Amino acid sequence: MRVVVTGANGFVGRPVCQKLASDGHEVVALTRREPGVETSGVRQVTFAGGLSNALAGADALVHLAARAHVLNGKEAEAEAARVNVDLTVSLAEAALRAGLKRFIFVSSIKVNGEQTDGLPFSPSMRPAPLDGYGRSKARAEELLRSIAGSKLEVVILRPPLMYGPGLKGNFARLFALADRGIPMPFGNVKNSRDILAVDTFADLIGLVVRHPAAAGRTFLVRDGRAVSTPELFGAIARSLGRSARIFPVPNVMLRLAGAMTGRSDEIQRLIGNLEIDDGETRDVLQWSPPANMEATLRETADWWKLRRKLSLAQESSRSLAD
Repeated sequence: MRVVVTGANGFVGRPVCQKLASDGHEVVALTRREPGVETSGVRQVTFAGGLSNALAGADALVHLAARAHVLNGKEAEAEAARVNVDLTVSLAEAALRAGLKRFIFVSSIKVNGEQTDGLPFSPSMRPAPLDGYGRSKARAEELLRSIAGSKLEVVILRPPLMYGPGLKGNFARLFALADRGIPMPFGNVKNSRDILAVDTFADLIGLVVRHPAAAGRTFLVRDGRAVSTPELFGAIARSLGRSARIFPVPNVMLRLAGAMTGRSDEIQRLIGNLEIDDGETRDVLQWSPPANMEATLRETADWWKLRRKLSLAQESSRSLAD
C-alpha cells in the first residue's frame, strides 16, 4: 500500500512512518517544510508541492498534523478550528477526489472529556470536550463522518497522553522534575489515569490502515493498565536512575495552589482520573498493546539523557566561544 502521513516530522509522526515502512508500505510524508523524515522507505513531499501530487496513487492517509496546544480565547479557538477542522476537511475531500480508500484521523480522548468518575470513557459516549482543542477535534470528527461513505472509509482514533523518545509537554515536565530530584507533593494522590506509549499507537495505526473491520469505526486506545500519578512519577525516576522524592499534601491544598497560580487544569490532570475502555478496539481488531510501560520509559530515559548531554555540550561550546 501507499500511505500518506501528515505531521510526519512530529513526536508521533516519526515512529508511525517507521512502523508503516517496516511493514512494507510505501510511505509519503506530507510536511510543511524540509528537511523531512530520514527513514528508509519514506518519501517526503511538502504541501507547497500540491495535494494532488502527494495523494497520487495513494491508498490511505493518516492525518496526524494538528494544533495541539490551544489557549483560551476567540483567536486561539479560531486557530484551532483552522488547523484541526478546516485542514482535516480539506484533506478528506482531496483524498476522496484522489480515490483513496481510507482516511485515518488521529483525534484525542479530549473529545470525550477531561476526567472520569467511576465510568471509563468509551467510543459510544456522547462527546463532552471542555477546551478549544477538544472541541476542534470533536467538530472535525463530526464533519468527517458526513464525508465518509463507500468511496472513503474513515477511521477515528482517540489517544490519551502519549510518551516515548522525543516526548514534549506535561510528560517532559515530569521527566525534568524527576531528573532534577525535585520533591513532589503526590503522596496523597490516589488517582487512575490511562496513558499510551507512542510505539503502541504506531502499531495500532499500522493495523487500522489495512484492517477491513476498522472502516467507519471510532477506536479508543491505551496502555495495558492505568497508573496513578505517584506510581508514574516513581517509574519515571527509576528509568532515569533516580529516587522519586514524594511527600504528602492534601488534594484540597493542591487544588488551592492550582487556583492561586492559574494552573487549576494542570493540577486536576495530576490528581484526577482519566480511565479508558478500549475493549471494543481489542475485540474488533483482535489486537492488544505490544509495548511495556517500564521498557518504553527506559528508552525515553536514554533519549532524555542523550539530549541532556548534547545540551550541556552546546552550553560548554558557547562558553568557550565567549
